[in-house]
Amino acid sequence: MKIITLGNCCKKSIQNHKNAVIAAKNCGVEEPVNVSDINEILKYGVMMTPALVIDGTVVSTGRMLSVEQIENLIRERS
Repeated sequence: MKIITLGNCCKKSIQNHKNAVIAAKNCGVEEPVNVSDINEILKYGVMMTPALVIDGTVVSTGRMLSVEQIENLIRERS
């Protein structure tokens, strides 16, 4: 499973990535990668960050997710 967090420009994006790291560890999956390059973010069709991508699918945009919410998204896709 590959998890990517998009955005690193604001507190919410930074916290979203931290929450994703914790959630991935709790679920036993590989640590998420953060992408902050706007051109790469746009390739996903994302216009608002923070955003979360799991296995190439954008699962959340424009809001910070809690650790529990990210864990639920990971479990739904595993």
